[in-house]
Amino acid sequence: MSATVIGVRFAWLYTTPYLIRLLDRRPQQRLRRVGARARLVSGVAGFRGAVSLAAALAVPQTVASGAPFPDRDVIIFITSGVIVITLQALLLPGAVRWARMPRDASVEQERHLAETMATEKALAALPQLAADLGIDSDVAGRLRREYEKHLRILRASDADADDEPALNYDRQYTALRLAVLARKRATVVRLRDERRIDDTVLRQVQAALDIEEVRLARRDLAD
Repeated sequence: MSATVIGVRFAWLYTTPYLIRLLDRRPQQRLRRVGARARLVSGVAGFRGAVSLAAALAVPQTVASGAPFPDRDVIIFITSGVIVITLQALLLPGAVRWARMPRDASVEQERHLAETMATEKALAALPQLAADLGIDSDVAGRLRREYEKHLRILRASDADADDEPALNYDRQYTALRLAVLARKRATVVRLRDERRIDDTVLRQVQAALDIEEVRLARRDLAD
């Protein structure tokens, strides 16, 4: 049954699109076309089982005469087995990597617009916020320089911008920070192995390192 479900789904994904292309030649239909690799991801990711399991469990335990419903346990067993097999959660990451799915350009543009405008507004409001909070000028100046540097990097990543030194600086800074974090991680693990710190302290320090590493890794991917 699982083989039938998987086979029918992939047969549908790899036959009907070509039939539609033969019958519908409109430009708007061509814009909706996806390649064979993307259809593989859809095939692996598309299986669900909530409705099927609910339908199987909704089978009554008895018929109108009061006799047990024939093979109800078999129906539930087969349905549950097909759901487990067709989840294919372990195959999805590999399928996505193989398909080399492109990024959503609109999401990237919107994220870049949001970060740029938010940084500009923050810089504009920084003097007033610092004055309201009674922040020392050295502290406010340090934060202003950090935001100005971040804004230069955002503007340099635009297609029309030409600020390659800023981008190179940011890439080198990110690479160095990641290398330093790796050294810190190895050090705390060694301290745990030497029984100088316990597992609780190790997990606390690693959690902080993980957060910083994820933030830096996302910056690197965004560039």
